[in-house]
Amino acid sequence: MEAKVCFVYEPHRFASKLGIPSVNLNSSVKLARSSKLGRELGFRTSPCLFASNSMSKGQSHGSSTVLRLMDEDSSGSVSPLYVPTPRNRELRTPHSGYHFDGSTRKFFEGWYFKVSIPERRQNFCFMYTVENPVFRKKLTPFEEAQYGPRFTGVGAQILGADDKYICQYSQESQNFWGSRHELVLGNTFVAEKQSKPPNKEVPPQEFDKRVLQGFQVSPLWNQGFICDDGRSNYVDTVKTARWEYSTRPIYGWGNVGSKQKATAGWLAAFPVFEPHWQICMASGLSTGWIEWDGERFEFQNAPSYSEKNWGGAFPRKWFWVQCNAFQGASGEVALTAAGGLRQLPGLTENFENAALVLNLGRQSFFNIALFSLTFA
Repeated sequence: MEAKVCFVYEPHRFASKLGIPSVNLNSSVKLARSSKLGRELGFRTSPCLFASNSMSKGQSHGSSTVLRLMDEDSSGSVSPLYVPTPRNRELRTPHSGYHFDGSTRKFFEGWYFKVSIPERRQNFCFMYTVENPVFRKKLTPFEEAQYGPRFTGVGAQILGADDKYICQYSQESQNFWGSRHELVLGNTFVAEKQSKPPNKEVPPQEFDKRVLQGFQVSPLWNQGFICDDGRSNYVDTVKTARWEYSTRPIYGWGNVGSKQKATAGWLAAFPVFEPHWQICMASGLSTGWIEWDGERFEFQNAPSYSEKNWGGAFPRKWFWVQCNAFQGASGEVALTAAGGLRQLPGLTENFENAALVLNLGRQSFFNIALFSLTFA
């Protein structure tokens, strides 16, 4: 069984939820204390963060190949097929689109995409975030006096093979774009010379011609190239990462052939219940390649998953577990559990305990368990 587990003990933004740093259950536990990454990215850090990344042996999801890169022109045999995102996609969930409303209130949105390679006992977790996008650049002293301190910008992070990590972040968000109605977004950190950054989904060949460093992602496609910016000196990092893979969704969130559901139901329509959480694809199969730390990982029909968060802030305390690569299954079973201690709006500090256990699989089985919990 492959699983991703995080336990966090103070307010975090999206990045901390994603397991930074990560811990392999077969190795000793790593502790992350107040980090430069958290301060500069705008993701609050905790005194102690535990995360795990485990994979059971003997699984047979799809197939994969690992190639040692001899030069920049090395290429493998796997060629993912790009398909533009259709307008009326069958498995599109509610809240798939970008939620920023243009107001000056504090706001973040984060997206999480995972590909598992069970036969290699490895995962690649892609995390994209935008903070306070109404401010396209770092706040001026006048803006900070008017609105208070704000973190701004766009980040792309990958927690990949052997628990290594890469992060590229910019305090500017003018080259970030997202669809209001679909799970489609992208950002250009560095454009090719004499090229205009894209502001919508484009074919892969056009993206490569116009974007030197950046990413674009949709429910059916994930592509990009980023360079580590050197801010993460407390964890093993890689210098660059390049990836290109297609995805065939199996489940959104809800029964196959039925209208897809909001993960939190009607509660997701009200800001009082922020931060919001939506599972966009409970299970899918991905084909493509990832170049990582001198190796090229190629995979076919690898289990994949995606979700997102958005709102004003993360809970004070929370936990999160996700797994969709079980022994004997072929990307058809997904288990997610999450809970948190979140503040309710008002003049006094009132907090709510809430948690969900979500199980989806075998064409029509769909189960949600709600419960309350106590944090130490």
